[in-house]
Amino acid sequence: MKKAGLLTAAALGAIVILAPVGAQEMFAGESAANKDTILTEADKQQGKPSNSGGSISLGERVDGFLSDNSATYVMEGRAGQRVRVSLNSARFDTVLRMTGPDGFETENDDAPGGQSLDSLIDAVLPADGTYRLIVSAYADEGGGGFSLATMDPTNPAPGGARAVALGETANGMLTQSDDRAFDGGFVDYYAFAGRAGQRVTFDLGSSEIDTTLAIFLPNGREEANDDFRASDGTDSRLSITLPETGTYHVAASSFSPGETGGYSLSLREADANVRTVRPPSGNARVFALSVGVADYQRINTLNRTDEDAERVTAALREAGMLAPQSVTLLNRDATRANFRRALNDLNNAMGEDDLLLVFFSGHGEKVENMTTEADGSAETIELFDAPLFDYELAQMFEGIDVRTLLVIDACFAGGFDNVIDQRVDRMGIFSSDEDTLSLVASGEKSGGYISHVFRQALEGGADLNGDRAVEAGEMSEFMRREFYRMVLEEPLVTDAEDFRDMQTPGWQHIIVDRGGDGMPHQQVLMNLGSANGGTLARAD
Repeated sequence: MKKAGLLTAAALGAIVILAPVGAQEMFAGESAANKDTILTEADKQQGKPSNSGGSISLGERVDGFLSDNSATYVMEGRAGQRVRVSLNSARFDTVLRMTGPDGFETENDDAPGGQSLDSLIDAVLPADGTYRLIVSAYADEGGGGFSLATMDPTNPAPGGARAVALGETANGMLTQSDDRAFDGGFVDYYAFAGRAGQRVTFDLGSSEIDTTLAIFLPNGREEANDDFRASDGTDSRLSITLPETGTYHVAASSFSPGETGGYSLSLREADANVRTVRPPSGNARVFALSVGVADYQRINTLNRTDEDAERVTAALREAGMLAPQSVTLLNRDATRANFRRALNDLNNAMGEDDLLLVFFSGHGEKVENMTTEADGSAETIELFDAPLFDYELAQMFEGIDVRTLLVIDACFAGGFDNVIDQRVDRMGIFSSDEDTLSLVASGEKSGGYISHVFRQALEGGADLNGDRAVEAGEMSEFMRREFYRMVLEEPLVTDAEDFRDMQTPGWQHIIVDRGGDGMPHQQVLMNLGSANGGTLARAD
Protein backbone atom coordinates (compact mmCIF):
# COMPACT_ATOMS: atom_id res chain seq x y z
CA MET A 1 0.00 0.00 0.00
CA LYS A 2 1.00 3.66 -0.36
CA LYS A 3 0.01 6.76 1.55
CA ALA A 4 -0.29 10.34 0.31
CA GLY A 5 2.36 12.98 0.96
CA LEU A 6 3.31 16.47 -0.25
CA LEU A 7 6.87 17.81 -0.58
CA THR A 8 8.95 19.84 -3.04
CA ALA A 9 12.13 18.73 -4.87
CA ALA A 10 15.39 20.67 -4.98
CA ALA A 11 18.15 20.73 -7.57
CA LEU A 12 21.47 18.91 -7.27
CA GLY A 13 24.76 20.75 -7.53
CA ALA A 14 27.58 18.32 -6.78
CA ILE A 15 30.50 16.98 -8.73
CA VAL A 16 32.13 13.62 -7.98
CA ILE A 17 35.39 12.82 -9.79
CA LEU A 18 37.40 9.60 -10.04
CA ALA A 19 41.13 10.01 -9.41
CA PRO A 20 43.97 7.83 -10.73
CA VAL A 21 46.21 6.18 -8.19
CA GLY A 22 48.69 8.56 -6.59
CA ALA A 23 47.35 11.78 -8.12
CA GLN A 24 48.12 13.57 -4.87
CA GLU A 25 51.86 13.00 -5.29
CA MET A 26 52.49 15.00 -8.48
CA PHE A 27 55.80 16.53 -7.41
CA ALA A 28 57.36 13.64 -5.48
CA GLY A 29 60.70 12.49 -6.86
CA GLU A 30 61.46 15.77 -8.63
CA SER A 31 64.16 18.19 -7.57
CA ALA A 32 63.47 20.32 -4.52
CA ALA A 33 63.20 23.45 -6.71
CA ASN A 34 60.54 21.93 -8.94
CA LYS A 35 58.79 20.30 -6.03
CA ASP A 36 58.12 23.52 -4.16
CA THR A 37 58.04 26.09 -6.98
CA ILE A 38 58.02 28.88 -4.38
CA LEU A 39 59.15 31.99 -6.18
CA THR A 40 60.98 34.95 -4.71
CA GLU A 41 61.11 38.31 -6.50
CA ALA A 42 64.52 37.28 -7.78
CA ASP A 43 63.05 34.08 -9.15
CA LYS A 44 60.38 36.00 -11.03
CA GLN A 45 62.98 38.30 -12.55
CA GLN A 46 64.89 35.23 -13.74
CA GLY A 47 61.91 33.95 -15.73
CA LYS A 48 60.37 31.43 -13.35
CA PRO A 49 56.75 30.33 -14.08
CA SER A 50 54.06 32.94 -13.45
CA ASN A 51 50.30 32.89 -13.07
CA SER A 52 49.61 34.42 -16.48
CA GLY A 53 48.37 31.08 -17.81
CA GLY A 54 48.66 30.22 -21.49
CA SER A 55 48.02 27.19 -23.66
CA ILE A 56 48.43 23.54 -22.79
CA SER A 57 48.28 20.47 -25.01
CA LEU A 58 46.77 17.13 -24.11
CA GLY A 59 49.51 15.01 -22.54
CA GLU A 60 51.48 18.05 -21.33
CA ARG A 61 52.42 19.24 -17.84
CA VAL A 62 53.14 22.89 -17.03
CA ASP A 63 54.39 24.54 -13.85
CA GLY A 64 52.99 27.87 -12.72
CA PHE A 65 52.78 30.28 -9.82
CA LEU A 66 49.50 31.58 -8.40
CA SER A 67 49.69 35.04 -6.90
CA ASP A 68 46.35 36.50 -7.96
CA ASN A 69 42.87 34.97 -7.78
CA SER A 70 43.25 32.60 -10.73
CA ALA A 71 45.27 31.54 -13.74
CA THR A 72 43.68 30.31 -16.97
CA TYR A 73 45.04 27.85 -19.52
CA VAL A 74 43.38 26.93 -22.82
CA MET A 75 43.32 23.52 -24.46
CA GLU A 76 41.81 22.32 -27.72
CA GLY A 77 39.54 19.30 -27.56
CA ARG A 78 37.30 17.09 -29.69
CA ALA A 79 33.74 15.90 -29.18
CA GLY A 80 33.69 12.54 -27.37
CA GLN A 81 37.33 12.83 -26.29
CA ARG A 82 38.06 11.64 -22.76
CA VAL A 83 40.46 13.88 -20.85
CA ARG A 84 41.98 13.85 -17.40
CA VAL A 85 43.32 17.03 -15.80
CA SER A 86 45.19 17.25 -12.50
CA LEU A 87 46.08 20.34 -10.46
CA ASN A 88 48.68 19.86 -7.73
CA SER A 89 50.32 22.20 -5.25
CA ALA A 90 52.39 21.78 -2.13
CA ARG A 91 51.55 25.35 -1.07
CA PHE A 92 47.79 25.89 -1.33
CA ASP A 93 44.45 24.07 -1.39
CA THR A 94 43.72 23.85 -5.12
CA VAL A 95 40.45 24.27 -7.02
CA LEU A 96 40.26 23.32 -10.69
CA ARG A 97 37.45 24.42 -13.00
CA MET A 98 36.98 23.44 -16.64
CA THR A 99 34.66 25.21 -19.08
CA GLY A 100 34.01 24.79 -22.77
CA PRO A 101 31.54 24.74 -25.69
CA ASP A 102 27.84 23.90 -25.31
CA GLY A 103 27.80 25.27 -21.78
CA PHE A 104 30.19 22.62 -20.49
CA GLU A 105 31.42 23.32 -16.97
CA THR A 106 32.77 21.12 -14.20
CA GLU A 107 34.79 21.79 -11.06
CA ASN A 108 36.73 19.82 -8.49
CA ASP A 109 38.15 20.91 -5.15
CA ASP A 110 39.66 17.78 -3.59
CA ALA A 111 40.31 14.60 -5.56
CA PRO A 112 38.60 11.59 -3.95
CA GLY A 113 40.40 9.47 -1.41
CA GLY A 114 40.63 11.91 1.47
CA GLN A 115 44.44 12.05 1.34
CA SER A 116 44.99 15.21 -0.66
CA LEU A 117 43.90 18.80 -1.22
CA ASP A 118 44.81 18.53 -4.90
CA SER A 119 42.21 18.58 -7.67
CA LEU A 120 41.36 16.27 -10.55
CA ILE A 121 38.81 16.26 -13.37
CA ASP A 122 37.96 13.24 -15.51
CA ALA A 123 35.46 14.09 -18.25
CA VAL A 124 34.25 13.37 -21.78
CA LEU A 125 34.19 16.51 -23.90
CA PRO A 126 30.81 17.39 -25.44
CA ALA A 127 32.00 19.25 -28.55
CA ASP A 128 34.96 20.35 -30.66
CA GLY A 129 36.49 23.60 -29.52
CA THR A 130 38.53 25.45 -26.96
CA TYR A 131 38.38 24.49 -23.28
CA ARG A 132 39.56 26.66 -20.40
CA LEU A 133 41.30 25.29 -17.32
CA ILE A 134 40.99 27.75 -14.43
CA VAL A 135 43.43 27.35 -11.55
CA SER A 136 42.54 28.91 -8.19
CA ALA A 137 42.88 28.47 -4.43
CA TYR A 138 40.03 27.38 -2.20
CA ALA A 139 38.16 30.49 -0.97
CA ASP A 140 40.82 32.51 -2.83
CA GLU A 141 43.13 31.99 0.12
CA GLY A 142 46.82 31.30 -0.44
CA GLY A 143 48.97 30.84 -3.49
CA GLY A 144 52.31 29.60 -4.69
CA GLY A 145 53.69 27.05 -7.06
CA PHE A 146 51.47 24.51 -8.81
CA SER A 147 51.61 21.91 -11.54
CA LEU A 148 48.84 21.40 -14.10
CA ALA A 149 48.87 18.13 -16.06
CA THR A 150 46.64 16.78 -18.81
CA MET A 151 46.26 13.27 -20.15
CA ASP A 152 44.52 11.32 -22.89
CA PRO A 153 43.73 8.04 -21.07
CA THR A 154 43.00 6.25 -24.36
CA ASN A 155 46.66 6.82 -25.26
CA PRO A 156 48.64 7.32 -22.04
CA ALA A 157 51.95 6.54 -23.77
CA PRO A 158 52.12 8.80 -26.85
CA GLY A 159 55.84 8.08 -27.08
CA GLY A 160 55.19 4.36 -27.51
CA ALA A 161 54.87 1.29 -25.30
CA ARG A 162 56.57 -2.09 -25.16
CA ALA A 163 54.40 -4.94 -26.46
CA VAL A 164 53.54 -7.77 -24.06
CA ALA A 165 51.48 -10.90 -24.72
CA LEU A 166 49.35 -13.28 -22.69
CA GLY A 167 51.57 -15.83 -20.97
CA GLU A 168 54.60 -13.53 -21.04
CA THR A 169 56.66 -12.11 -18.16
CA ALA A 170 58.44 -8.81 -18.73
CA ASN A 171 61.23 -7.64 -16.47
CA GLY A 172 61.82 -3.92 -16.16
CA MET A 173 63.41 -1.16 -14.12
CA LEU A 174 62.03 2.19 -12.96
CA THR A 175 64.78 4.75 -13.33
CA GLN A 176 65.07 8.53 -13.17
CA SER A 177 65.33 8.65 -16.96
CA ASP A 178 61.89 7.04 -17.39
CA ASP A 179 58.77 8.81 -18.56
CA ARG A 180 56.66 10.55 -15.95
CA ALA A 181 53.20 9.21 -15.25
CA PHE A 182 50.20 11.48 -14.86
CA ASP A 183 50.83 11.52 -11.10
CA GLY A 184 54.43 12.61 -11.59
CA GLY A 185 56.09 9.27 -10.78
CA PHE A 186 58.34 7.18 -12.99
CA VAL A 187 56.45 4.75 -15.21
CA ASP A 188 56.95 2.10 -17.87
CA TYR A 189 54.10 1.50 -20.32
CA TYR A 190 53.24 -1.81 -21.99
CA ALA A 191 50.72 -2.48 -24.76
CA PHE A 192 48.59 -5.63 -24.78
CA ALA A 193 46.30 -6.69 -27.63
CA GLY A 194 43.22 -7.99 -25.84
CA ARG A 195 40.07 -9.73 -27.03
CA ALA A 196 36.56 -9.15 -25.72
CA GLY A 197 35.62 -11.76 -23.11
CA GLN A 198 39.20 -12.76 -22.21
CA ARG A 199 39.76 -13.23 -18.47
CA VAL A 200 43.27 -11.92 -17.75
CA THR A 201 45.29 -11.60 -14.55
CA PHE A 202 47.97 -8.89 -14.51
CA ASP A 203 50.69 -9.30 -11.84
CA LEU A 204 53.24 -6.63 -10.97
CA GLY A 205 55.80 -7.61 -8.35
CA SER A 206 59.01 -6.20 -6.93
CA SER A 207 61.37 -6.68 -3.99
CA GLU A 208 62.67 -3.11 -4.37
CA ILE A 209 59.62 -0.84 -4.78
CA ASP A 210 56.01 -0.65 -3.62
CA THR A 211 54.32 -1.28 -6.95
CA THR A 212 51.24 0.30 -8.47
CA LEU A 213 49.53 -1.31 -11.46
CA ALA A 214 47.10 0.48 -13.78
CA ILE A 215 45.27 -0.83 -16.84
CA PHE A 216 43.98 1.74 -19.34
CA LEU A 217 41.10 0.35 -21.38
CA PRO A 218 40.59 1.19 -25.07
CA ASN A 219 37.69 3.50 -24.11
CA GLY A 220 39.90 5.50 -21.71
CA ARG A 221 38.63 4.15 -18.40
CA GLU A 222 41.17 2.94 -15.86
CA GLU A 223 41.37 0.02 -13.46
CA ALA A 224 44.14 0.11 -10.85
CA ASN A 225 45.56 -1.77 -7.89
CA ASP A 226 48.17 -0.91 -5.29
CA ASP A 227 48.42 -3.88 -2.89
CA PHE A 228 46.33 -6.93 -3.69
CA ARG A 229 47.34 -8.35 -0.30
CA ALA A 230 47.41 -5.25 1.82
CA SER A 231 48.35 -7.09 5.01
CA ASP A 232 51.39 -9.00 3.78
CA GLY A 233 52.89 -7.45 0.68
CA THR A 234 53.25 -4.53 -1.69
CA ASP A 235 52.82 -6.34 -5.01
CA SER A 236 49.90 -5.50 -7.31
CA ARG A 237 47.38 -7.67 -9.12
CA LEU A 238 44.31 -7.14 -11.31
CA SER A 239 42.04 -9.80 -12.78
CA ILE A 240 39.83 -8.40 -15.53
CA THR A 241 37.28 -9.71 -17.99
CA LEU A 242 38.20 -7.63 -21.02
CA PRO A 243 35.16 -5.71 -22.25
CA GLU A 244 36.22 -5.16 -25.85
CA THR A 245 38.76 -6.07 -28.47
CA GLY A 246 41.56 -3.54 -28.74
CA THR A 247 44.80 -2.23 -27.26
CA TYR A 248 45.12 -2.13 -23.47
CA HIS A 249 47.92 -0.07 -21.94
CA VAL A 250 49.56 -1.40 -18.78
CA ALA A 251 51.32 1.12 -16.54
CA ALA A 252 53.98 -0.19 -14.15
CA SER A 253 54.78 2.41 -11.51
CA SER A 254 55.29 2.92 -7.79
CA PHE A 255 52.96 3.90 -4.96
CA SER A 256 55.18 6.83 -3.98
CA PRO A 257 56.24 8.77 -7.10
CA GLY A 258 59.99 8.93 -7.38
CA GLU A 259 60.78 5.33 -6.35
CA THR A 260 63.22 3.43 -8.56
CA GLY A 261 64.00 -0.26 -8.79
CA GLY A 262 63.41 -3.48 -10.65
CA TYR A 263 60.08 -5.27 -11.15
CA SER A 264 58.43 -8.07 -13.10
CA LEU A 265 55.11 -7.87 -14.99
CA SER A 266 53.27 -11.02 -16.03
CA LEU A 267 50.04 -11.64 -17.94
CA ARG A 268 48.16 -14.93 -17.68
CA GLU A 269 44.70 -16.35 -18.05
CA ALA A 270 42.70 -15.80 -14.86
CA ASP A 271 41.98 -18.89 -12.78
CA ALA A 272 38.46 -20.24 -13.16
CA ASN A 273 37.50 -19.54 -9.53
CA VAL A 274 38.80 -15.94 -9.49
CA ARG A 275 36.29 -13.10 -9.48
CA THR A 276 37.26 -10.60 -12.16
CA VAL A 277 36.59 -6.91 -12.59
CA ARG A 278 34.05 -6.51 -15.40
CA PRO A 279 34.47 -3.00 -16.82
CA PRO A 280 32.08 -1.95 -19.59
CA SER A 281 33.24 -1.11 -23.08
CA GLY A 282 31.07 1.98 -23.38
CA ASN A 283 28.20 0.07 -25.02
CA ALA A 284 26.36 -0.67 -21.78
CA ARG A 285 22.77 -0.49 -23.04
CA VAL A 286 19.86 -0.79 -20.64
CA PHE A 287 17.45 -3.66 -21.08
CA ALA A 288 14.52 -2.41 -19.03
CA LEU A 289 11.48 -4.14 -17.62
CA SER A 290 9.50 -1.14 -16.41
CA VAL A 291 6.30 -1.96 -14.53
CA GLY A 292 3.69 0.40 -13.12
CA VAL A 293 0.26 -0.40 -11.72
CA ALA A 294 -2.27 2.23 -10.64
CA ASP A 295 -5.66 0.93 -11.81
CA TYR A 296 -5.95 -2.07 -9.53
CA GLN A 297 -9.26 -3.91 -9.37
CA ARG A 298 -8.58 -6.36 -6.54
CA ILE A 299 -7.17 -3.66 -4.19
CA ASN A 300 -7.44 0.12 -3.94
CA THR A 301 -6.21 2.21 -6.86
CA LEU A 302 -3.14 4.44 -6.76
CA ASN A 303 -2.25 7.75 -8.36
CA ARG A 304 0.38 8.06 -11.14
CA THR A 305 2.30 4.85 -10.39
CA ASP A 306 1.66 3.72 -13.98
CA GLU A 307 3.02 7.06 -15.19
CA ASP A 308 6.19 6.40 -13.15
CA ALA A 309 6.97 3.38 -15.34
CA GLU A 310 6.18 5.24 -18.57
CA ARG A 311 8.46 8.10 -17.55
CA VAL A 312 11.35 5.79 -16.69
CA THR A 313 11.12 4.21 -20.13
CA ALA A 314 10.92 7.64 -21.78
CA ALA A 315 13.94 8.91 -19.83
CA LEU A 316 16.03 5.93 -20.93
CA ARG A 317 14.98 6.42 -24.53
CA GLU A 318 15.73 10.15 -24.43
CA ALA A 319 19.20 9.47 -22.97
CA GLY A 320 19.92 7.02 -25.80
CA MET A 321 20.34 4.04 -23.47
CA LEU A 322 17.14 2.01 -24.01
CA ALA A 323 17.62 -1.31 -25.78
CA PRO A 324 14.80 -1.91 -28.30
CA GLN A 325 13.90 -5.23 -26.67
CA SER A 326 12.88 -3.42 -23.47
CA VAL A 327 9.37 -3.98 -22.13
CA THR A 328 6.95 -1.64 -20.33
CA LEU A 329 4.00 -3.28 -18.52
CA LEU A 330 1.20 -1.01 -17.32
CA ASN A 331 -1.92 -1.78 -15.28
CA ARG A 332 -3.81 -4.81 -16.64
CA ASP A 333 -0.80 -5.88 -18.74
CA ALA A 334 1.35 -6.11 -15.60
CA THR A 335 0.49 -9.74 -14.81
CA ARG A 336 2.70 -12.39 -13.28
CA ALA A 337 2.82 -14.31 -16.57
CA ASN A 338 3.79 -11.24 -18.60
CA PHE A 339 6.38 -10.24 -16.01
CA ARG A 340 8.05 -13.65 -16.07
CA ARG A 341 7.98 -13.85 -19.87
CA ALA A 342 9.48 -10.39 -20.28
CA LEU A 343 12.26 -11.11 -17.77
CA ASN A 344 13.24 -14.31 -19.58
CA ASP A 345 13.19 -12.61 -23.00
CA LEU A 346 15.39 -9.76 -21.81
CA ASN A 347 17.89 -12.11 -20.19
CA ASN A 348 18.21 -14.07 -23.44
CA ALA A 349 18.70 -10.92 -25.53
CA MET A 350 21.36 -9.21 -23.41
CA GLY A 351 25.08 -9.06 -24.07
CA GLU A 352 27.96 -9.19 -21.61
CA ASP A 353 28.19 -5.42 -21.46
CA ASP A 354 24.52 -4.62 -20.85
CA LEU A 355 22.51 -3.74 -17.75
CA LEU A 356 19.22 -5.34 -16.73
CA LEU A 357 16.95 -2.76 -15.09
CA VAL A 358 13.80 -3.97 -13.36
CA PHE A 359 11.65 -1.06 -12.18
CA PHE A 360 8.35 -1.31 -10.29
CA SER A 361 5.99 1.35 -8.94
CA GLY A 362 2.80 0.27 -7.22
CA HIS A 363 1.48 -1.46 -4.14
CA GLY A 364 3.68 -3.56 -1.86
CA GLU A 365 2.63 -5.71 1.07
CA LYS A 366 4.07 -7.60 4.04
CA VAL A 367 2.78 -11.12 4.66
CA GLU A 368 3.19 -12.62 8.13
CA ASN A 369 3.54 -16.21 9.35
CA MET A 370 5.85 -17.17 6.48
CA THR A 371 8.56 -19.82 6.79
CA THR A 372 10.55 -18.56 3.80
CA GLU A 373 12.55 -16.05 5.84
CA ALA A 374 14.05 -15.92 9.32
CA ASP A 375 11.92 -12.96 10.42
CA GLY A 376 8.68 -14.86 9.80
CA SER A 377 7.41 -12.54 7.06
CA ALA A 378 7.77 -12.00 3.33
CA GLU A 379 7.31 -8.93 1.16
CA THR A 380 5.50 -8.56 -2.16
CA ILE A 381 5.14 -6.29 -5.11
CA GLU A 382 1.49 -6.32 -6.11
CA LEU A 383 1.07 -6.94 -9.84
CA PHE A 384 -2.29 -6.40 -11.50
CA ASP A 385 -3.57 -9.96 -11.06
CA ALA A 386 -1.59 -11.30 -8.08
CA PRO A 387 1.30 -10.63 -5.70
CA LEU A 388 4.90 -11.49 -6.52
CA PHE A 389 6.84 -12.48 -3.38
CA ASP A 390 10.44 -11.47 -2.76
CA TYR A 391 11.60 -15.10 -2.68
CA GLU A 392 9.81 -15.76 -5.99
CA LEU A 393 11.63 -12.87 -7.66
CA ALA A 394 14.90 -14.20 -6.23
CA GLN A 395 14.14 -17.55 -7.90
CA MET A 396 13.42 -15.83 -11.23
CA PHE A 397 16.78 -14.09 -10.97
CA GLU A 398 18.76 -17.29 -10.32
CA GLY A 399 19.61 -17.73 -14.01
CA ILE A 400 20.53 -14.08 -14.59
CA ASP A 401 24.27 -13.39 -14.66
CA VAL A 402 24.54 -9.80 -15.91
CA ARG A 403 24.77 -6.45 -14.18
CA THR A 404 21.41 -5.85 -12.59
CA LEU A 405 19.69 -2.81 -11.09
CA LEU A 406 16.44 -3.45 -9.21
CA VAL A 407 14.38 -0.34 -8.35
CA ILE A 408 11.19 -0.77 -6.32
CA ASP A 409 8.94 2.09 -5.24
CA ALA A 410 6.39 0.34 -3.01
CA CYS A 411 5.62 -0.27 0.64
CA PHE A 412 8.07 -2.63 2.38
CA ALA A 413 10.35 -2.51 -0.70
CA GLY A 414 13.51 -3.10 1.34
CA GLY A 415 12.47 -6.72 1.82
CA PHE A 416 13.68 -7.45 -1.71
CA ASP A 417 17.33 -7.12 -0.64
CA ASN A 418 17.59 -10.92 -0.80
CA VAL A 419 17.46 -10.61 -4.61
CA ILE A 420 20.52 -8.36 -4.53
CA ASP A 421 22.52 -10.30 -1.99
CA GLN A 422 22.33 -13.68 -3.73
CA ARG A 423 24.85 -12.72 -6.44
CA VAL A 424 27.52 -10.11 -7.22
CA ASP A 425 27.07 -7.34 -9.80
CA ARG A 426 23.62 -6.48 -8.48
CA MET A 427 22.33 -3.25 -6.99
CA GLY A 428 18.99 -2.39 -5.42
CA ILE A 429 17.25 0.93 -4.80
CA PHE A 430 14.22 0.63 -2.53
CA SER A 431 11.76 3.28 -1.40
CA SER A 432 11.54 2.15 2.23
CA ASP A 433 12.72 -0.35 4.81
CA GLU A 434 11.12 -3.79 4.74
CA ASP A 435 8.86 -2.85 7.67
CA THR A 436 7.86 0.64 6.49
CA LEU A 437 5.15 2.02 4.22
CA SER A 438 6.05 4.27 1.28
CA LEU A 439 4.26 7.52 0.51
CA VAL A 440 2.69 8.81 -2.68
CA ALA A 441 4.62 11.83 -4.02
CA SER A 442 1.60 13.93 -4.94
CA GLY A 443 3.55 17.18 -4.70
CA GLU A 444 6.05 15.90 -7.25
CA LYS A 445 3.34 14.69 -9.66
CA SER A 446 4.72 11.18 -9.32
CA GLY A 447 3.48 7.94 -7.88
CA GLY A 448 6.43 7.75 -5.50
CA TYR A 449 9.40 9.78 -4.31
CA ILE A 450 11.97 7.24 -5.47
CA SER A 451 10.37 7.11 -8.92
CA HIS A 452 10.62 10.89 -9.14
CA VAL A 453 14.32 10.98 -8.19
CA PHE A 454 15.22 7.94 -10.29
CA ARG A 455 13.77 9.55 -13.39
CA GLN A 456 15.95 12.61 -12.74
CA ALA A 457 18.97 10.29 -12.40
CA LEU A 458 18.27 8.74 -15.82
CA GLU A 459 17.82 12.16 -17.39
CA GLY A 460 21.51 12.79 -16.67
CA GLY A 461 21.47 13.88 -13.04
CA ALA A 462 23.42 10.83 -11.87
CA ASP A 463 26.31 11.49 -14.28
CA LEU A 464 27.98 13.56 -11.60
CA ASN A 465 31.38 13.88 -13.28
CA GLY A 466 30.04 14.53 -16.78
CA ASP A 467 31.79 11.60 -18.46
CA ARG A 468 28.54 10.19 -19.95
CA ALA A 469 28.78 7.09 -17.78
CA VAL A 470 26.74 6.46 -14.62
CA GLU A 471 28.64 4.50 -12.01
CA ALA A 472 27.09 2.61 -9.09
CA GLY A 473 28.60 5.10 -6.65
CA GLU A 474 27.27 8.06 -8.61
CA MET A 475 23.79 6.55 -8.73
CA SER A 476 23.90 5.87 -4.98
CA GLU A 477 25.03 9.40 -4.18
CA PHE A 478 22.49 11.07 -6.44
CA MET A 479 19.55 9.01 -5.20
CA ARG A 480 20.35 9.53 -1.52
CA ARG A 481 21.21 13.19 -1.87
CA GLU A 482 18.18 14.16 -3.91
CA PHE A 483 15.82 12.16 -1.69
CA TYR A 484 17.03 13.84 1.47
CA ARG A 485 17.06 17.27 -0.13
CA MET A 486 13.31 16.81 -0.59
CA VAL A 487 12.64 15.60 2.93
CA LEU A 488 15.30 17.41 4.96
CA GLU A 489 12.93 19.94 6.50
CA GLU A 490 9.84 17.77 6.49
CA PRO A 491 10.60 14.05 7.00
CA LEU A 492 8.24 11.52 5.48
CA VAL A 493 6.12 10.45 8.44
CA THR A 494 4.43 7.13 7.76
CA ASP A 495 3.70 3.82 9.51
CA ALA A 496 5.95 0.88 10.34
CA GLU A 497 4.67 -2.69 10.55
CA ASP A 498 6.42 -5.76 11.97
CA PHE A 499 5.97 -9.50 11.41
CA ARG A 500 3.19 -9.60 14.04
CA ASP A 501 1.13 -7.14 11.96
CA MET A 502 1.71 -4.51 14.63
CA GLN A 503 1.84 -0.91 13.39
CA THR A 504 3.68 2.01 14.95
CA PRO A 505 4.52 5.54 13.70
CA GLY A 506 7.59 5.55 11.48
CA TRP A 507 9.54 7.40 8.78
CA GLN A 508 10.26 6.56 5.17
CA HIS A 509 13.93 6.36 4.15
CA ILE A 510 15.58 5.39 0.87
CA ILE A 511 17.54 2.10 0.86
CA VAL A 512 20.48 1.63 -1.53
CA ASP A 513 21.93 -1.88 -1.48
CA ARG A 514 25.05 -2.79 -3.46
CA GLY A 515 25.47 -6.13 -1.71
CA GLY A 516 28.59 -5.02 0.16
CA ASP A 517 31.12 -4.68 -2.66
CA GLY A 518 29.05 -6.99 -4.85
CA MET A 519 28.44 -3.99 -7.09
CA PRO A 520 31.67 -1.98 -6.74
CA HIS A 521 31.43 1.77 -6.22
CA GLN A 522 33.19 2.50 -9.53
CA GLN A 523 31.23 -0.07 -11.58
CA VAL A 524 29.63 1.58 -14.62
CA LEU A 525 25.91 0.82 -14.79
CA MET A 526 25.03 2.54 -18.06
CA ASN A 527 26.48 4.76 -20.78
CA LEU A 528 24.53 7.70 -22.16
CA GLY A 529 23.96 7.24 -25.88
CA SER A 530 24.96 3.56 -25.79
CA ALA A 531 21.83 2.31 -27.58
CA ASN A 532 23.11 3.97 -30.74
CA GLY A 533 26.04 1.53 -30.86
CA GLY A 534 26.41 -2.23 -30.99
CA THR A 535 26.49 -4.85 -28.27
CA LEU A 536 29.04 -7.48 -27.40
CA ALA A 537 28.32 -11.16 -27.44
CA ARG A 538 28.20 -12.70 -24.00
CA ALA A 539 31.45 -14.35 -23.00
CA ASP A 540 31.51 -18.10 -22.45
